[in-house]
Amino acid sequence: MSKVDIVVPVYNAGLKLHACIRSIRQQSYPNWRLLLVDDGSSDGSDALCKQYAEGDSRIVYNRQPHSGSVSARRRGLELSEAPYILYMDADDWADKRLLEMLMGAALAYGADITVCNMYRVMNDTAWPRRSNGSRYFKQKKLYEADEIRSDLVPAFLHGHPFPPQLHGKLYRRELLLSSGHYVSRIRFFGDDLFLNLELFLKAQTVQIIPDVLYYYRAGGATSRYMPYLFHDMVNGFLIQKEVVESHYRHQSHSHYFGIRVMLLNTLRTCLRNLSSGRLKERERLSAISEYCAHPAVLECAGDEKAAAYFPIRYIRAIRNGDAQYLSKLGKRDYQKSLPKKFVMYAIAKISF
Repeated sequence: MSKVDIVVPVYNAGLKLHACIRSIRQQSYPNWRLLLVDDGSSDGSDALCKQYAEGDSRIVYNRQPHSGSVSARRRGLELSEAPYILYMDADDWADKRLLEMLMGAALAYGADITVCNMYRVMNDTAWPRRSNGSRYFKQKKLYEADEIRSDLVPAFLHGHPFPPQLHGKLYRRELLLSSGHYVSRIRFFGDDLFLNLELFLKAQTVQIIPDVLYYYRAGGATSRYMPYLFHDMVNGFLIQKEVVESHYRHQSHSHYFGIRVMLLNTLRTCLRNLSSGRLKERERLSAISEYCAHPAVLECAGDEKAAAYFPIRYIRAIRNGDAQYLSKLGKRDYQKSLPKKFVMYAIAKISF
């Protein structure tokens, strides 16, 4: 039996899948198994998965109807047998030392979760690239129960630079099997964050290593229209409120401030998201009116301290249900984002 199972959900990854699988097969740590969960791909990714599985006994292929990343990762966990689990995205890749260093640290310190630094890249050339330069990755550090709850978990409530993604982290399988309550309420946006929120609340030890071992290909789900974005934003906020009430009641004011600012930030993303779709103007206005009337949005906009972080015109429009102004704001933000999207698309096309 392998010591670590690598779960890779695959959905229309195309040729990018080659770099991911190649980097896994080149790992210096030999005792691994790769679980490719094809989430109903329609671009030929399933054929690539089958080809690799047929040529390497360490690779297992499984296909399911398209159900989203949450379901695909859960299926991979169900198929796993190893004591440790590593998640990777199908268009990312890893340094050949990733498993060796994560497994070495996990075993040396008995860590429930082991975290490495990562590069954010745009294309196969891995250039330009940027790693996480925050204080969390300045040196090796073992966090234990109380310190996890006081230092790491609040990052998921305040948007601190500790990475909320599942990739770049090695998990004890037992911990994953006992988790999933929060993420079951999320369709897609924030699924990494809310699974990690639960995992870090339960973990007894988290080991951080500063080595940059994972290459995350930037793209961003919010660069395309997502009809369920507002749903996930609100449910995520309600999950965070539950966490504050259950674990941080003595610091509730500070943490409520953090999650309310996060919601108001994401609401602006929702407005831009509406303009990236093909909705008619009356449909956009109707959706925005519903957003403004939602109790969670009204609660956040009514918090004077959180509201002070935003332009007064934005907050006033939310409070007054001014859908016309907010629609124009969303369109303006969307238009401003287009040049950056064009540059990112152009860079992403560059490869050796």
